[in-house]
Amino acid sequence: MENESSTQAVPPPPPPPAPTNYLRPVRPKLSVKATRLTASTFLLIASLLLFVSMAVSWWGASTIGGGNSTVENLLPGWSFTITSKTGLVTEQYAGNNLVHVGQLYEAVLGIGLFAALTGFLGMLLSYLGAFGRLQSRAFQKITLLLTFITFGGAVLLPVLVAVGQPGAFNADLAAGGGSCGPSPNPCSSFWASSSAGGVAVSWGADVGWYLSVVAAVFLAVALLQLFTTRRMPFTRAEISVASSPVAPTAASGAGPSSPPLPPTVPVAPSPPETPQQTASYCPKCGNPMTYVAQYSRWYCLTERVYL
Repeated sequence: MENESSTQAVPPPPPPPAPTNYLRPVRPKLSVKATRLTASTFLLIASLLLFVSMAVSWWGASTIGGGNSTVENLLPGWSFTITSKTGLVTEQYAGNNLVHVGQLYEAVLGIGLFAALTGFLGMLLSYLGAFGRLQSRAFQKITLLLTFITFGGAVLLPVLVAVGQPGAFNADLAAGGGSCGPSPNPCSSFWASSSAGGVAVSWGADVGWYLSVVAAVFLAVALLQLFTTRRMPFTRAEISVASSPVAPTAASGAGPSSPPLPPTVPVAPSPPETPQQTASYCPKCGNPMTYVAQYSRWYCLTERVYL
């Protein structure tokens, strides 16, 4: 009797709570899709803002005094408007000795339209990729490039106008033999105001300039979202490979650490068990499980349980 009790099999200790060096579950495809859809929506909004900004004033100057009120608005392209008590008048830059200012706003129109068009194209590719129509790494890189170009245009335009317009005014007045007078004036600053002789003058950025700034903010968010998802499993093949269960090998030394063995108690040998060769799926969550050869059991990384 004493001999038999000493050779009785002692149950093995419970497996550890979780293997720590196995492949973790990849981010679900749905979250990548949702992120790219959000980026596509921001791209669409930014492109629309850029298009609208090309049709409205980017800079305005208001003169009030002597019972009169005049507002001048500079628009992208070839013309500007003057609004007074008599109504709205549209003038050409070149016809009013504003050649350099006209060249500046022609450049604004060209850059703005190009940036808006690249934004629309990037938005289209991003939407198609999110819905699985153009699900490839090549199109993902093209979308990221188009978004970056649009973002660069949206950032460049406000800076170009704010920095270049005072110099353009100065160059046009110097070409005509005139001067802007004492500072502050439109030749020395983009935003300012002055008052002299009962006449108050103020000038600064208008609606189009601010729309471009807002578009740049939307594009920055879209660019960040596209950039952060660029290395995530995107195509069906990548998601399938990343989600497949991986069991560590003894040669690599990977695998869960061995639990402490009981003190020298004889244990009856058990026949070797052959691990299952086919992939097993968790009955609770349906995700692929990892086979732990040391315990001859399957482990679910999502539910954190052995089955």
